[in-house]
Formats: sequence, C-alpha cells, structure tokens
Amino acid sequence: MILRRKALVVAILSASASTVSMASEAPSTVEEMVVTGVRTDAPLNVSTNPKAPRQPVPAHDGADYLKTIPGFSVIRKGGADGDPIFRGMAGSRLSMLVDGETILGGCGNRMDPPTAYIFPEAFDSIQVIKGPQSVKHGPGNSAGVVLFERNQARPQQQDLAVHTSLLAGSFGRHDEVLDANFSTPEFSIRGSATNAEQDNYEDGDGVEVHSQYRRWNTQMTLAWTPDDNTRVEVSGARSDGEAAYADRGVDGSKFARDNYGVKFNRDNIGNFLKSVEAQAYYNYVDHVMDNYTLRTPTGMMPNPAGMNPDRKTTGARFSMTFAPSTNTDLVVGVDTQDNKHTNRTSMNQNMVRYQDLPRVTDAEFSQTGVFAELGWNFGADNRVIGGLRADDWEVKDARQNVSITMMSTAPNPTYGQTRSETLNSGFLRYETGLESIDSTFYVGVGHNERFPDYWELVSKESATTVSAMNTKSEKLTQLDTGLIYKGEKLSGSVSAFYNEIDDFILIQSGYIKPVMAMGGMGGMMGGMATTRAATITRNVDARSWGMEVDAMYRFNLHWRSELTLASVRGTNLTDNRTLPQLPPLEARLSLQYDNNVWSAGLLWRALAKQDRVDVGRGNIAGQDIGVTDSANILSFNAGWKPTERVLVTAGVDNLLDKTYAEHISRAGAAIPGFDQTTRVNEPGRTAWLKAQYSF
Repeated sequence: MILRRKALVVAILSASASTVSMASEAPSTVEEMVVTGVRTDAPLNVSTNPKAPRQPVPAHDGADYLKTIPGFSVIRKGGADGDPIFRGMAGSRLSMLVDGETILGGCGNRMDPPTAYIFPEAFDSIQVIKGPQSVKHGPGNSAGVVLFERNQARPQQQDLAVHTSLLAGSFGRHDEVLDANFSTPEFSIRGSATNAEQDNYEDGDGVEVHSQYRRWNTQMTLAWTPDDNTRVEVSGARSDGEAAYADRGVDGSKFARDNYGVKFNRDNIGNFLKSVEAQAYYNYVDHVMDNYTLRTPTGMMPNPAGMNPDRKTTGARFSMTFAPSTNTDLVVGVDTQDNKHTNRTSMNQNMVRYQDLPRVTDAEFSQTGVFAELGWNFGADNRVIGGLRADDWEVKDARQNVSITMMSTAPNPTYGQTRSETLNSGFLRYETGLESIDSTFYVGVGHNERFPDYWELVSKESATTVSAMNTKSEKLTQLDTGLIYKGEKLSGSVSAFYNEIDDFILIQSGYIKPVMAMGGMGGMMGGMATTRAATITRNVDARSWGMEVDAMYRFNLHWRSELTLASVRGTNLTDNRTLPQLPPLEARLSLQYDNNVWSAGLLWRALAKQDRVDVGRGNIAGQDIGVTDSANILSFNAGWKPTERVLVTAGVDNLLDKTYAEHISRAGAAIPGFDQTTRVNEPGRTAWLKAQYSF
C-alpha cells in the first residue's frame, strides 16, 4: 500500500513492503526502517504505518503506538493499557475509531480505555486529525480523533498477501503477529491474529514494577467486490487477556471483546452523487478486575474480591458524497450509537461469587447526529473546508444506590431520571499553498460541544450530592494554525492552537464533603454527622494553548536528522489555577543512517521539569500528584533488510538505564512484594529484537 504524503519528505518501510512515499520534488525517497518520530502529512493530519517497527518499542495496545506522534502522552498504570492524552486532553475528548466503529471500556476507573482493545499492527494505517476540525467522525472530538483503519482497495487480480512478525525483548517480552489476505477481484478474506506477553519490568534502579500482561486478538473480514465501485463487507473480532496494575488494589483478569460489523460502499455513482457509505456494528466488552488472579489479597481487601462490569455498544453510520461542482465536494450523513453499562460485584468470592450474581444496569446512553462537511477549491492553491454537526444525546440513570466506599452506599437522588440535550459543533478552515517557499499555510476555527461521558456522569459524584448526573456539557472554541514546509534537504511543520473552554469538566479527588455516615446497605449509623473524601466532577471555565513542531534535515542520501517538539499550557479560569494533567515540554532528536539494506540510529528524548501542577485535580484517567523532575533518555536502534520481504530490527530503549516517570503517570500503589513509588516509573534499559517477513 502506498500512501502519498502531500507536504513532507516522509516514508516508513516495513517487511510487508508497505511504504509511505513523498509527493514532492526532493531528490529521493526516505525509507525509515525504525520509526522514531511521526511527521505531519497535511493540515492538521498525521498518518503512520503501525506495521513498521518503532522506538521506543510500544506495548501491544493503541495508546503506546501514539506516543511517537508530537503532542501525545500516555498515563501509565502498569505494563499496558495506558490512557492516551493529546494536547493535555484525555478521555472522550479524544475519540478512537476502529474502522469507523466505537469501542467503549467497562471499568469505572479506566482500567480498560478504548485503546486497550486495539492491536495496532493488525491495521494498515493510523490517522490523527487534530482539534475540532472535522465533523464526519462522530461527536465530541474536542482534542481530535484517531482512526485505526484497514485497506479496502479492490485487487485487479488474484493475490495473497501475508505479514508476519516476531518480537522478543527484555522482561520476558514476546509478540507474535499474523495478518493474511487472500483476494480476487470479486471476493477477499482477511484474517489476523496477535499475541503479546510480558513479565513485570524493572525501572532504572532495578525496582520491579507490578506490570505483567498477556493479550491476544483475532479478526476476520469477508468482502464481496463485484466491480471496481462496489464493496460489501462483513467482519468479526474476538480478544481477551489479563494485565497487572501498579497504581491500584486490583488487576485486570479479563478483557474480552466480541465484535461484529457490516459495511457497504458504492463509488462513482454519477456526476452529482458520487458515493454512498453505510455501516453497522456491535461491540461487547466483558471486563473483570480482581485482587486474587495476579496478586494475593491483603490490607483493606483481605478477601478475594471481583468486579465484572460490561458494556454493549451498537452503532450505525450512513453518508453520501456529492460533487456540486468540479471544485466542490460535500459529505452529508447521520450516525447513531447506543450503549448500556452493567456491573456485578462480590467483595468475598469465597462466600458469594460475582459470576453467580445478576448484572445490574447503572446507565444507558444514546446519541444520534447529523453532519455536513464541505470542501471548496478555488484558484490553483486555495481551499476552504467547513462543517456543521448536531447531536441529540440522552442518558438514563439506572442506579438506585451509589457506592461511596467499598462497603457502603447511599441513595441515588437522580435514580430513574432521563436527561436529553442537543449539542452543536462546527468548523471552518482555510488552506493555501505558498509556492515561493514551497509550503502550505492553514488557519481554522472550530467549536465543539461535548456531552459528559460515563466516567464523568456515573462513576463520580458532584460537589453537593452523590450523583454527578447534572454535570453540564463542555463547550470548546479553538483556533488552529500552522505551516507545512518541504524542501530538498529540510522539511517540517509547525502547528499551534489556542482555545477557550466553557464548563470544562474537571475531576477533583480528595474533595471533603459533609455527609451522614452510611451503613452497609445505605443505612444510617445513628444520624452522626461526619465528613469524607470523595472524587467529584466539577464544571469550570478554562483555556489551553500550545504547539507542535516536527522537522527533518537530510544531510545526504543516507543520513538524516529529525526533531520534534511539543508544548501545552492551560489555565483553570474559575479557580485561578493551572490546568492539571498537562505533560511538560518534550523534545525528541534523532540521527539516522539508512542505505536501504542497513540502518542505525540514535534517539534522544528530553522532558522538561513540570512544576505547573494542581494536586488532586485532573481528568477521568488521573489527577496531578506533584512536581516532576526533568529527564533525558537515550535509545539506539539498528536494522537489516536483506531482501524486499525480510526486515530485522533491534534496539535498546533507555540505554543509560535512567529512572524516571512521566508527569501524568498514575501514583504507585502499595502492593505486597513490590516497592511503592511516587509514580509508576517507566521501564529501565530494554533490549528488543523484531523480525518481519511479508509477501
């Protein structure tokens, strides 16, 4: 598959012979055996090939793959299943779509974010759209949207394509991937299987971190393509696994996902109506967290306890593409989604197993949206893109009681209530080519209204009651601008953003609330007045701003250097405090040699000290702990490509065995047999070897 990049000299080479090649006037194509940084394709658009090896070597999940893109950070909780943050925004502010489908996790404390169910190497591309600059990909994308996609091109003759890879690394790490596609012009069948395992890793001081994981995934797609313009597709996927967590008192012993989907595409219908797309899907997530599968029960939970939340998500999308004129394209459509969350819990598996308890529904969400997005080319190098969207939301609170501690509950004041709201979003962007400096300039403004998600409405309290069901919707207005430059030796981009956020949804832990002490099933204990600490949802007004820079300088045919920078700042205007959970200034500098057979490279990652904090406040995935020191991490990689079908790469991450933690990492928990750390530290020196064979 060849992805043509519009503005930069960028290429990624994997053993599947997938390449990303530039569409520019540079003298030769850069082929990157090991990805150390991802560059901007087009205005507010970044693409990368998930089959290509990369450094630092990512975990099996979607979040770790995003870390190489400027502006992304990951909230670490253990060895896998971190929460991605982009431009300081986490959770449902950053949507994740898998071939157009939505996956939602079940854990009320974000043990299983959507990326925990995404296995990137089974896909052909990862695309990031920055900011509220598209309305086609569902609601609430205030920070942006990430698209994990598979190629759907119709072959002209019978073909068999296979991509396989094996990875082995420190701490017992091993991954296996098989992705095979047999296709004819009329029919195709594609299947993939992945497996990933790792033992507990050690930080730079040799301190063992409770972080082992084991995950597997299978997927199959059947497609009928009777002609070049028609495709009918049915697909299914199953996955499961387990993972240890260093930031809490339980681990994930089940991450089961079942998926079914159907799609229809019809292109080149006529001069006015160009194409029609339709899809429907079903995703079911069955998650278990317990304190006995991967650890021994102690402390406040001495008995074996298990919690079994699940979430059923169904959705559909229909769109039509029109060409009102030769210079104009218009996409209009509708999408809808329903999801239902249930839970069942046993605090003592020896007495009553959670498997024997009925599931209890706590919330049901539904959303239906209509959208229109228009692109108009005028002149040789000018383009205007704009869109409008309206979403009708509804949520039903099905909780009779709300858990306020492990052993006590309180009556839910919003039990049985249904809340509905219509939210509007839109954007307008101008792009122009600057021939004098071989560049593209763009500026856009976007407005996004985001409905509170499950973790903000249901799994948190408010400042005044045990229910946060009346949390206001979040409203963001953002300015995005940037420049993409390409030259014979130097290419790169700079992007900047500034936003104002009304009713920003802030999560605050340790909030002291005056309450009546509760008994085991919500009963009162003598009417005695007391206080307790709670995690609440608040609305505040906020703003944030920042920038990303990526640049590549080609010294000659074989040597190049790459630089990326990312910075974000923010302010809580209501409380006159810094906006929490913002990663520090980050820079990456690499030097690479590549002659298409042999490659070698050094990567230096520098993290600035972060002293702009607001302890106890943050987002649904984590809250600020305190100041974080600066860190410098050096890594090395090498590659050998003896044939077009074989690629062998190796590397050492954190070469100097530095002990450090990401600023947005979760706090380390007290786990028997492990040293408790302030934050969950990153892995120490990590060696890895990856072999790929494709034909």
